[in-house]
Amino acid sequence: MCGLCGALGAGDHWSSGGETVAFGTPAAERYRQADVVNGVLKLYGLRLKVWNDRYMLHGRTGKSVVVGHMGQLWPLAEGLAGVAIDPLDTGLISTLEAGR
Repeated sequence: MCGLCGALGAGDHWSSGGETVAFGTPAAERYRQADVVNGVLKLYGLRLKVWNDRYMLHGRTGKSVVVGHMGQLWPLAEGLAGVAIDPLDTGLISTLEAGR
């Protein structure tokens, strides 16, 4: 999709925190969220970056998709990775905790 459609495509989602966010501004919250989920995504060769008021998800082959909000992230990540991703999987959580 072109950048313009990605910029116009998504509305608000509960995960964005709206105007009241825990860590300062809505922009700071997006960066914090991206940092947290990148801990999981890196295990699948993916990377999430903040892009305007949304996110850009990059795969290991160079393909990327616009993610409007965190509610869209996991299905899109699975599509790019080509495997099911369960961020609550106990094995995955153990791997993340071991890497701390």
